Amino acid sequence: MKSKKRLVIAVVIIAAAGIIGFGVFGKKKEEIPFETRPLVSAEKPQTGDITLYTDLTGTVEPELKANVMPKMNGEVLEVYFRAGDMVEAGQPLCKIDSDALTTLKINVDSAAIAVTDSQNTLARTEALYTTGAVSHQSLEQAQNGANNARLAYEAAKNQYDLQLKYTTVTAPIIGVVESRTVEPHDHITVSSEICKISGTNQIQITFGITEKSLQNMAVNDTVSVEKNGVQYDGTVTEISSVVNSQTGLYDVKAVLADSKGLTTGTRVKITAVMSRAAGVMTIPVDAVSYDASVPFVYCYENGIAKKTEISAGIYDKDKMEIKSGITYDSVVITSWSNELMDGAEVLLEESNPSQETETETPAVADTKAGE
Repeated sequence: MKSKKRLVIAVVIIAAAGIIGFGVFGKKKEEIPFETRPLVSAEKPQTGDITLYTDLTGTVEPELKANVMPKMNGEVLEVYFRAGDMVEAGQPLCKIDSDALTTLKINVDSAAIAVTDSQNTLARTEALYTTGAVSHQSLEQAQNGANNARLAYEAAKNQYDLQLKYTTVTAPIIGVVESRTVEPHDHITVSSEICKISGTNQIQITFGITEKSLQNMAVNDTVSVEKNGVQYDGTVTEISSVVNSQTGLYDVKAVLADSKGLTTGTRVKITAVMSRAAGVMTIPVDAVSYDASVPFVYCYENGIAKKTEISAGIYDKDKMEIKSGITYDSVVITSWSNELMDGAEVLLEESNPSQETETETPAVADTKAGE
């Protein structure tokens, strides 16, 4: 009897264990769906500006400079300056003695004597004319002679005064004497250089640019100038339209409002505009890829990545100018995935089912219309 009870208990235990085991291991495991589409981010093109800069080398020069030359030949009697001196406009620089001045002085003296003689002749003729001793024609001749003598004297005197003024050479501008090339008792001509003067009112930078930069630079543009770590702001004042035959570049001049620390003749670094695109369509430069040197982007269309070739303009480290190929309504994929290819299904980042449904609805409607 006991063995029979034991058998029943064993059967019950085995049955219970079977039920529990089925409950634990017999249930079918739920499958979690796995998303195979690559996740991408995208954005529409924007309107923006792109400016590219180039580094150049320029030379510091005075905005005003003068090569001083005499206006007459002669011997240098005295020199009143030295290299490095600060001079004012109109300040005497040297004195010249000229044989031509002596000749002109003789001409003036002779003309003065002629004036006196003609005046005496006129006075006598007028007295004789009043008594009827000479004709009216004789009177007119005396008057003309006196008038001509006066004009000749004035011409000789003006020429003498002008040459006398030229015997003193003066500074044409305010500035610093860069060099002195004359000494007392030197014989000089009108082609001899006496000195060089650099103006101190304002400093300018001269540099050359390429034809490409020429198309994007204009008078009053700003440039950045650097020397020994110090930055200066410059303004373009002159752009040559003719290529410099020695450098193959177009000469440009820019003035500096503050030139403290810069000396004439030194070299400086210049940062200027090389290319500029304003108010153009732009996209992130990282969104652009190349196929055989042809630029293209992937556009998101109804859950599909569509390869789209573009015509690109200039670009910097952040964005690229787009000339054609896409519109402002295009949704350009800006992220990268090794699964990204033309026609690949993609999942737009931060999209929701309603957005994807809205995007795909027009395609469904078109299909029904086609049917």
